[in-house]
Amino acid sequence: MNQQYNYDVIVVGAGHNGLIVAAYLAKAGLNVGVIEKNNFIGGATNTIECTLPGFKHDIGGIVHSAILGNPLIVNDELGLLSKYGLKYVMPDLIVANLFPDNTAIHFAADLDATCQDIAKFSQHDAEAYKKFITQALPMLPLLGQGMYNAPPPFGMFMHQLDQSPVGQELIRFMMMSAWDVAHQWFEHPKTMMKALKVVTEPMVGPEEKGTGVWMLLSLPMAHVSKSALPIGGSGALAKALANCIEANGGTVRTNSEVTKILTKGDHAYGVKLASGEEITARRAVVSNVDPRLTILKWLDNGVSSDIRDKLGRISEPSFSGLMQAIALDEMPRYKASDRAQDAVMVEPLPNDLEDFRSLFDDLRYGRIPQKGFAPFVVNPSRHDPSRAPEGKHVLYLWHYVPYFLKDGGPQKWDSIKEDVADMFLDKYLAFTSNISRKNVLKRTVFSPLDHPRWNANLLNGAVLGPGSFLYQNFAYRPIPELGQYKTPVNGLYLCGMSTHPGGAIIGGGRAATQIIMQDLGLDFDDVIS
Repeated sequence: MNQQYNYDVIVVGAGHNGLIVAAYLAKAGLNVGVIEKNNFIGGATNTIECTLPGFKHDIGGIVHSAILGNPLIVNDELGLLSKYGLKYVMPDLIVANLFPDNTAIHFAADLDATCQDIAKFSQHDAEAYKKFITQALPMLPLLGQGMYNAPPPFGMFMHQLDQSPVGQELIRFMMMSAWDVAHQWFEHPKTMMKALKVVTEPMVGPEEKGTGVWMLLSLPMAHVSKSALPIGGSGALAKALANCIEANGGTVRTNSEVTKILTKGDHAYGVKLASGEEITARRAVVSNVDPRLTILKWLDNGVSSDIRDKLGRISEPSFSGLMQAIALDEMPRYKASDRAQDAVMVEPLPNDLEDFRSLFDDLRYGRIPQKGFAPFVVNPSRHDPSRAPEGKHVLYLWHYVPYFLKDGGPQKWDSIKEDVADMFLDKYLAFTSNISRKNVLKRTVFSPLDHPRWNANLLNGAVLGPGSFLYQNFAYRPIPELGQYKTPVNGLYLCGMSTHPGGAIIGGGRAATQIIMQDLGLDFDDVIS
């Protein structure tokens, strides 16, 4: 009697990358089932009402930047924009950096306008910034397009880069720290801090070697494509993907916790749920979950002890973050800038470069940062009124903190998170001209210890997966043996933030799909055409 399968392909985890893989495969005509533990989809790309009814908060990723350059969106390959309800608002002003002395630098998609703003502090830096962006732009396709496609073997990648002056310069950036790069190009501390802050978003410190490449990627990209906010919240991306999957005959199933990958011989053929139910797949199982769960916890055999040992030695990010979802009774305005309220993001920074540097010293030693206040703030309801009741607003306030506290370890977060959140909130409010504690209708705080509680994929508070160091990037992410989305178990694949191109809302599932389709005998180009 022939085996009866539930699906052609099972995708474990309904984060945006897993949903992307499922959507492309469903469009290719396969019967796809997405299996999700939580009662919501999107993983860390979700929108929930965690403060008051009607206040829609993104508690993971919030700003969509890198994904806007993905052919998934540029060419609308899945019809997310034209068919399935995804809509973006793209403000002209991207970031407003505010300083305690009530000055500000505004970064817009318009390069000349940005340089004029920098010139208020340093004419040298304004000219240097324009030259930096101009020289970086030819390198951007080498990095940018690489984010949306499967990475070549690392040695081949470096060999190819070494064949041209542009590629050789890119290699230099890959070896340097952002601190090195900033000091080679800029002289004013405020310009430096802006350039350095953007490279820390992968949760790595600016003085760590290999971080120079993030400056090369992030700064010019801001002038190539705008940053955007999805109407209705980040969860709108996940919803559009689910609509695409279901329109093409697939299924998205929530409240279904996977506890085991089922194998027969050297082939994966399904999953077992916590309920005891077994769900089978005729052709492949794709895990959007960290391989330390997928392989070390869910897979009994088929993977060597060497690979298991290497997975156990994966480096975590340098730090985590504390996130506050805040419901406000009015929109924040800022002392340093009347324009800042119109920016997609607001990032206060210290006046002094040494205070900024001390932030990362504190993080390195497991201390709560005291002097180097440098949060990431978004008021999405300013641009998308659907996220809050009329006249009200939602605020996203994120600040770097250590996961492992020097005094008390990660478990101490439960007893101190509200006090730490109060300190960060008060520091932020000092930058505003109209907001105080009385304007806060309700607040929900997520500490580094809380992140894996609502999303098991965020191991040890690592909101972007394994640390984004050079030795854990490109085809070496998470380890070289798994860097092409394949595992030693036939029919079992990986995708998501633990694989290339890493965390954040990039749409990296598109790259994994190319490898999976190739193995399944499907032509990716035919599917997207």
